Amino acid sequence: MATAYSNTTPNADIDLRNRCTRWLNGHRPLRSMRESLLALAEAPEADLALDVYGQGEALQTLEADVAALLGKPAARFLHKGVAAQLAALRVHAGEGDGPVALHPQSHIAIDEANAVEQLMRLRSLPMGSTDVPSGVADLAALAERPGVVTVELPLRRGGYRLPTWDELVGISCWCRERGVPLHLDGARLWEASAHYERPLAEIAALADSVYVSFYKGLGGLAGCVLAGSAEFIAQVTPWQTRLAGNLYTAYPMVLSALQGLRRRLPQMPAYRARAQALAAVLAAEPGWRVAPEVPQVNAFQLHLPVAPEALREGLLAVARAQGFWLGARAVASHLIDGGAMVEVVIGDAAAGWTDAEALTAWRQAVAG
Repeated sequence: MATAYSNTTPNADIDLRNRCTRWLNGHRPLRSMRESLLALAEAPEADLALDVYGQGEALQTLEADVAALLGKPAARFLHKGVAAQLAALRVHAGEGDGPVALHPQSHIAIDEANAVEQLMRLRSLPMGSTDVPSGVADLAALAERPGVVTVELPLRRGGYRLPTWDELVGISCWCRERGVPLHLDGARLWEASAHYERPLAEIAALADSVYVSFYKGLGGLAGCVLAGSAEFIAQVTPWQTRLAGNLYTAYPMVLSALQGLRRRLPQMPAYRARAQALAAVLAAEPGWRVAPEVPQVNAFQLHLPVAPEALREGLLAVARAQGFWLGARAVASHLIDGGAMVEVVIGDAAAGWTDAEALTAWRQAVAG
């Protein structure tokens, strides 16, 4: 999704954000590399030897822990979700020519520069409609049999929406009855578990493979895990090398992932509850809209009756005057003509402000 402004001075926003004392979105930012490194040194595993080309006690601990959480026999750490999902789709597709069924608003469809087709030589098959998570009816309506089906949980571009549990089970059954592999893009699966009120392993059991990210809801530096059967992970491993993902060492990412699992994963239900409370306050403002009306996870879209460019200036003005960082990016709203849309994502940083304070700040940003 393109931003609505020219980012000619990329460090300016970072510098302003770091001068703030309150932050609306995500987790409280680490304001320097030194602060980040010192935080990593607090992890119990920091005394272990560095991993080398995918081998190391801390890295294997992380893989085993995530495999257990997801109820899968095996897991593999990769440096980036794009590489993980490309590898997964390529392995699932095998030698067949069946297309990859995916939602037109999915990360794979929008944010990866068409890598599925350009790198993996796999065809994309759109499945579903705008702002509505994929369902069994979308599979039944496909013009051809897919080689693999992907479901993004939650659908970020669609307002962080999730299919109902029955729909998700239905998708799984449809795929298994036809022998079609099902892959879950679970970049935010940690967050989705709170909505379904089901263990991660119960959700992951519906699919043949699952990708989970460490740098989003868990606040890690980068990296992810791909989980599935032992045979599947063995087939993925050479693709990790082919996609330049077999790093000499990944210990900073590994340590931050372990910290995120310990500190933030247990907080997901609380983040979700706080997002729902804030969304209700913001939605009560005349002319403002929240999508979905009741957030399903810890994130939602906020649509405001002001042009994106003007809203950005208002956001920066609030940051300069109050030290309250509401963000700096806004795109055109598809719900309010001429309006702007921003994403709100709740994490640890929400402990630094009240909903009333956030509402006041947003009013000022909209007023300019």
